[in-house]
Amino acid sequence: MRFSPDDVVFRVRFNLEEVTTAEAALHAWLPLVAELRPRALEFEEASPDGLRRGFVANMLVVSPLTGAGDVPDRLRASVKPLIERLGMDAAKFEVDEEGNRGFVDSKDAEGMPYGAYLIFALIGEDPFNPEGEEMDYEDTGEDLLP
Repeated sequence: MRFSPDDVVFRVRFNLEEVTTAEAALHAWLPLVAELRPRALEFEEASPDGLRRGFVANMLVVSPLTGAGDVPDRLRASVKPLIERLGMDAAKFEVDEEGNRGFVDSKDAEGMPYGAYLIFALIGEDPFNPEGEEMDYEDTGEDLLP
């Protein structure tokens, strides 16, 4: 995906520990999806070998860069509404040395609306794919054909 230099791109991690079916997880997250209108949403059952239980999700949300002042201040102003909407503490948002990316971690999804526990933000790029590279594989995929 391509993003504007005036976009703030968020990756939000969720965990609904008490949910036992995909249908229940989707039903729980649907109001938030309708509100935030993410560009991408992935959810799956948590691995039985992992630290999380129930269902986990990863949401990619894009919003305009807002605020005034230097880049770190504008980033903080842009992320504050989402952080607060998800029940997290905006004062704990940490900005990196360059000032164009940051994160906030609630350490635990329990008690958080929608189970939000981690938000990454980066100006103009996907925090999980900052180079914006398309995932391309040299293999033809012939081994996958029946």
